[in-house]
Amino acid sequence: MHGRLKVKTSEEQAEAKRREQKEKLKVYLAVTGKVYAKREAKEYDDEGLELTARILEKNPDFYTLWNYRREILLSLKETKNEEELKKLILLEMDLTQNCLKKNPKSYSAWHHRFWSMEFNPEGDWKRELKLCNVFLSEDERNFHCWDYRRQVIKKCNVSNEEEFKYSTELIEKDFSNYSAWHYRSTLLPKLYFDASKGSIKEDVLLQEFELIKNAVFTDPDDQSAWFYHRFLLGKNKIPLEILNLSILKSQNMVVVLLSEPVKVDGENLLLEVNGRPVSVSWQSPDGLFASTVWKSSLPTSVEGIENFLHGDGNCEVVVKFLNGKEHSSLSSSMNGHKSFTWKKTSRTDIFQSNYNAATKDILENELESCQQLNEIDPNHKWVLFTCVLLMRALNNAAYQKEISEFMEQLTEVDKSRKNYYRDLRSKYIIEDSIGSLPVEAIEMNLSYRKLTHLYHFDQLILIEKIDLSSNNLTSVYPLRYLISAKSVNLDDNQVSSLEGLEDLENLECLSLRRNSLTKVNNLEILKTCLNLKELFLEGNPVVEDGQYLSILRTFPALKSIDGSQL
Repeated sequence: MHGRLKVKTSEEQAEAKRREQKEKLKVYLAVTGKVYAKREAKEYDDEGLELTARILEKNPDFYTLWNYRREILLSLKETKNEEELKKLILLEMDLTQNCLKKNPKSYSAWHHRFWSMEFNPEGDWKRELKLCNVFLSEDERNFHCWDYRRQVIKKCNVSNEEEFKYSTELIEKDFSNYSAWHYRSTLLPKLYFDASKGSIKEDVLLQEFELIKNAVFTDPDDQSAWFYHRFLLGKNKIPLEILNLSILKSQNMVVVLLSEPVKVDGENLLLEVNGRPVSVSWQSPDGLFASTVWKSSLPTSVEGIENFLHGDGNCEVVVKFLNGKEHSSLSSSMNGHKSFTWKKTSRTDIFQSNYNAATKDILENELESCQQLNEIDPNHKWVLFTCVLLMRALNNAAYQKEISEFMEQLTEVDKSRKNYYRDLRSKYIIEDSIGSLPVEAIEMNLSYRKLTHLYHFDQLILIEKIDLSSNNLTSVYPLRYLISAKSVNLDDNQVSSLEGLEDLENLECLSLRRNSLTKVNNLEILKTCLNLKELFLEGNPVVEDGQYLSILRTFPALKSIDGSQL
């Protein structure tokens, strides 16, 4: 085999590669060590720039070295003349550009480039804008570049109109450019917001929907345009106000329901009794920092309250919520077992503001377009889902059957999110049920509805009896809002935890037949329901544990378990 070139084996190649990498690491560590030593000694010179550049071109994310370079440049600024400084800045621009070619998403390199541009009073920001566009043409989702570009356009004084045009160019070039759609969503309100209607100008909306239509008819599976579509539909701004004021005599309690979760204290939620301010301590049933429901005990030392609690006296209670310059108030006369006042006399449209701010005509036009797309190419999740959202927003009972069918279809075509769709279906069912419930109602039936999750139970603070049997519930956490509940039926669900049932002071009867309670310790929560008299646990694994009865006997008011005297 003389005269033939020897070919290295894979093992020999791997060994050679290891030796090469070891040698490179040795050099890298030696240079890094020298840089650290120079920085420690506060040596700010050209050698420091040369050494850090060697490392950064290989590892652009070495943030400490960028810091050292900035320290060097600030120091050299005091000793170098103008021409020398310009050369240094040009080196920084070349270095950062080389680093960004190696790693276009290097935060450290982008940050240093912006610092270098500001360091140079004659920096060409227009050139930087072109550079950004080059990088974005290679990767439109480079959010580091987008961040840098936002800073650059401020320096260039680029108008929102020009940027809006730029987003159009990007989108028309590639409908899947999610970043361009998102950027467009930030510009649209700045340019075309109609303050009188609290939404985007209608003629502009129609143009935007036409652009979306071109995108989704081109590729219905692409999510970028669909997200922008949801943004355009928007939501009405919900005013932060008091929705309900209730006084529960048996619990010596005042309860306030707000339209949005907020943090409450003695400064923004005020209580007056018979025209006099009363200092109280507000607590939320869910123990959260921000809540829609806040309750407080009525101080018996205040004139009039003592007579009301122990006799037939009347009191006028007023609550005021202060929100900056705006405020909301409700009043209620304390008389009888329970007194309450609702902001509105009907719940019919209570959830409608959650869906959109667009006009009915626009919603109907968009629904028609989506239905056409569904006929042409059925079983696209985004088409089906958008149809559902539009039909809900139109709030027409005629769509209920179609909504139900589409939701069921979504669980089949988008199986990975089937639980989300089932929870959303539950939300719609509960919204419709609460919407049809009279404000004075004290009973509610949500049995046999295939519910998988509970929503809006803060609206049910006055409900005394509720039937949630024969559903698919695993959690009952939202039941903590049922401050007035006396009877709760949760038979035939999949409940495994009782968290949410603690401290329901009015609860007298709780039925949990045929659920998934396995641990005796879980029952301890019910001990905090001080008036619980009847408990039904038949069909739960926990009843097979010999200890469960001994725990139940410690409950203060419990008299019967599964219909038998305890």
